[in-house]
Amino acid sequence: MKREQIKRRTILSTAAGVLAAGAVTTLPQHAYAAADEPEQLGDYASHVAEGRSVTVTSVTGQRLRLTAYGNQMVRVRAARAGEDFFSDTRYEMVQPQSHTSLGGSLTLKNNTNTLEFDTGAGDGLRIVLNKKPLRLEFYARDDGDLLVKEDSTRSITWSGSNHSVATEAFVPPSSEERFLKAGHGVLGRTPRLDRTGDTVSHNYADAAAAADNPNNQAPAIVPFYLSSQGYAVFFNTTFDTTFSFGGSNGYRFSADAHDAEGVRPQLDYFLINGPRFAQLLDRYTQLTGRPRLPQLSIFGLHMSDKSFASESDQDWWREKIGQHRAAGFPFDHQVNDNRWREGSGSWSGSWFEFSDERWPDPAGYRKWAADNGVTVTLDYNRNNTNEMAGWKGGPRPGYSIAAADLQKVKENNAVPDWSNPDARAWVWKVFWDKALDPSLGFPGDALWIDETDDLGGIPYTARMADGRTWAEDRNAYFLNLHKGVGEEGWDPSGAGHIGPAKRPWTWSRGATAGQQRYGHYWTGDISQTYDEMRNQIRGMQTAGLGGFPFANIDGGGFDGGTVSDAFYRNWPVAWSSLSPIWRPHTSASVKDHGKRASRWPLDQSVQAQAEFAKYGQLRYSLMPYIYTLAHQAHATGMPMARAMVIDYQDRTRAYNHDLQYLWGPSLLVAPLTSDGGGSQQVWLPAGTRWYNFWTDAKHTGSDTTDLSYTTRTGETPLFVKAGAILPKYPYAQSTAHLTKRQLEMDVYAGADGVFELVEDDGVTEEYRTAGRTSVTRLTFTDASTRVVIAHPRGTYDDAPGGRRYVVRIHGLNSPVGMRVNGGATLPAFTSEAAVLLSDKGTGSVWNAGTKVLSVITPEITVSTGSGNAAAIEPSGASFPQVGGGTVYQAENARLDSAYIIDTVHSGYTGAGYADSTGTAAAGSTLAWTVAVAAAGRKQLVVRYANGGTTDRPLDIDVNGTKRGTLTMPPTGGWDTWASASLTADLPQGENVTVRATLTGGQGANIDSLTVL
Repeated sequence: MKREQIKRRTILSTAAGVLAAGAVTTLPQHAYAAADEPEQLGDYASHVAEGRSVTVTSVTGQRLRLTAYGNQMVRVRAARAGEDFFSDTRYEMVQPQSHTSLGGSLTLKNNTNTLEFDTGAGDGLRIVLNKKPLRLEFYARDDGDLLVKEDSTRSITWSGSNHSVATEAFVPPSSEERFLKAGHGVLGRTPRLDRTGDTVSHNYADAAAAADNPNNQAPAIVPFYLSSQGYAVFFNTTFDTTFSFGGSNGYRFSADAHDAEGVRPQLDYFLINGPRFAQLLDRYTQLTGRPRLPQLSIFGLHMSDKSFASESDQDWWREKIGQHRAAGFPFDHQVNDNRWREGSGSWSGSWFEFSDERWPDPAGYRKWAADNGVTVTLDYNRNNTNEMAGWKGGPRPGYSIAAADLQKVKENNAVPDWSNPDARAWVWKVFWDKALDPSLGFPGDALWIDETDDLGGIPYTARMADGRTWAEDRNAYFLNLHKGVGEEGWDPSGAGHIGPAKRPWTWSRGATAGQQRYGHYWTGDISQTYDEMRNQIRGMQTAGLGGFPFANIDGGGFDGGTVSDAFYRNWPVAWSSLSPIWRPHTSASVKDHGKRASRWPLDQSVQAQAEFAKYGQLRYSLMPYIYTLAHQAHATGMPMARAMVIDYQDRTRAYNHDLQYLWGPSLLVAPLTSDGGGSQQVWLPAGTRWYNFWTDAKHTGSDTTDLSYTTRTGETPLFVKAGAILPKYPYAQSTAHLTKRQLEMDVYAGADGVFELVEDDGVTEEYRTAGRTSVTRLTFTDASTRVVIAHPRGTYDDAPGGRRYVVRIHGLNSPVGMRVNGGATLPAFTSEAAVLLSDKGTGSVWNAGTKVLSVITPEITVSTGSGNAAAIEPSGASFPQVGGGTVYQAENARLDSAYIIDTVHSGYTGAGYADSTGTAAAGSTLAWTVAVAAAGRKQLVVRYANGGTTDRPLDIDVNGTKRGTLTMPPTGGWDTWASASLTADLPQGENVTVRATLTGGQGANIDSLTVL
């Protein structure tokens, strides 16, 4: 988009006051009584340069200070005569070390009518300060393009009663400039991504709003916005802010003290240069802090017990998770609502401590959870704070706010003042003493900190423990809390803290800018409607635009009873599984509404269960891709769910297609926000070929027309860019059980591609404190159909020493012979499983229906450093004749109650194996339906693992006639697989039944049946 260029002669000759005429735009209305006469910056009197700052004084004693933060950011501060600038660390939204660590310089030129400043880089910023009156202009230094400027009528202003409102106003934006406001208002709701022409206020719910609607909760308070002109602004204040992006209120932003006595807002903002949105997010999170990377398990499935508030306890959790896993569903993270807590076990009258009645053996449960790949969230509700050990009411030395200021607050005997370091230390000590101290051996990997956002009834004039008014501190409430739990509580090494041994996942209802470096947030008690779903899709994106890439949303909504089957399939299943945190959750009670009120898939329809399993397998197999996105979010601030504008900043359609997003660099997600059966318009950007993920159908991108996509309930429209490389692991039901010894990747022909896979131990902070990660570069050259897998750079504890690679190339017209590392043409097989089960262990497979060519390598030793592990390319020969048998996976067999689907032990093929449970007995069966093209004698091969010490035989029958017995001797371990076989006459037919029956009380784990 066009930008106005700076003219050197204009800087030198333009007289003050004639730069850009125009009427003063109407000021936003503020909550002050009688307004004082507004005050603007006056004329230049003098300036002083000191280090990377320049301070300019006006003829009336006002001061303007410019400070370089690195080469691409400049801080602007203004103070009225007689006022000192606030200290750098007054607002800790900017991480304190950034004030010194980013360095920077300003080169100053003193001209007749202007002061001119350059930041240190040739592509950095140029700031022009007109002298009469003092007015700012910001330019891109390399090309001279104007970013934004003030004029004689629009500038820094102090207004309102006692000048309690500080405003920066710029000249009206061009018709081409578009604005994106980071963060979101209450409950995560965002009406649109493009806020051009809008006036936006995202603040802690005020007293009037709280009185009218106490559910005004969970804002993401991020006073930061991005412009399509290639710059961003971060407003460094915790007073209430209002941003106007053109229209009747002009282009301005302001901070309001609501006429509370004491300190008034100062104008303090950072102007950040891009020009690309990705650069702006990177620099913004350099300034305010990189998003905290959670454990790997947090990117698995989360489920809660909220719908089972009258029955859940530690035995219920074991049973529920076991049933869920037995049916083949994944599960990683257990979210405890109130029932785990001592006392009533309900929202009121319970406190942060394990219940002797409902959780009599938390240490035993912790061992079970570790064995089964389960991590655990424990919740804290603000309203029960006074029930917790050691609570002191009242203001300092107590931990609360003065009672006189809490008269309009519910549960006002339990209101912590998180500005008080003693209160922060106290709550951490409770968390530690009652759950998180490792010596206890209790479950506890995460903290859910609820209802910290329902204090809107506190008057603005209330005094906090840090001496500030509530008008100044309320927007910092979330940040202060997370500082106490994160930086001061969890992070230090030594007694009373967890330190780097385990990463926290701490989430509150609402957020403050800068909180991302300590913890996370969720969008609160949202509604169960498609309108809400649309709001949350946009809210997820605006959170990512403000440094919160791990948006955490109640999948399906919280408030209400049961939802329709279509709604469940479209939101808790399909969309939530393709969002940063997959956490279906609702307040609906199974006791009151029946089991369909639950969000657990086994309580839903057969179709919903099938789709839950499909999306579960998709998400978990894509975990190396997803976890790499999480690492990128931590390293650069890039959201996991990218608004289309991030990658397509210069394309008009990106600004109005805000119900779709990019899931990393390669996938485009367009959630279905209505019941299926209609037509949905999806924008596939021009310049690339796009694949329908579900069908592999190819589409050409366009910037003039949308794709009209015929929808189906439960299917999120999902597309893949040509050139994409999607790394995968074999599916497992817990991230703890994913095997890294087999790295898979789906490659989409039509363009060259690169992906750098990031891996670590998934639990500790060593990725950050010790650089313990590995980065594996994957490249695809389209013209030669060549995939190269480099040896990893770096390593970490338990990194695999050897790997098998499975490469699937999509979009080919026909198969060709393939080779690995210059070797001979690989043999061809009927399926990937057939390759893995063959004596060769390497080969290729052509799927004529989907046009996908798979190549499976032998296991290759991994060497840390340079060089390539594998080069996979055409050999020059034609595709070989297909050999091998047909493999039937055990997870697709008919299992009786003695078997469950499991993935704990690695080395299986497919999506799991049939696990013979403790209830197994003689006569227990699993049966496959096989297709036999021609009757005759066939070899039946059963792949199994027997970690016991004795044989675990199976009788094999065909269509009810016994054909023999497989002895199934011990294999030496449950991760060690072997094969047992017999030959039998099979009839011709599509529905021949091969049944395996236990002859004793214990059975082996069964991976597959192969018919040769």
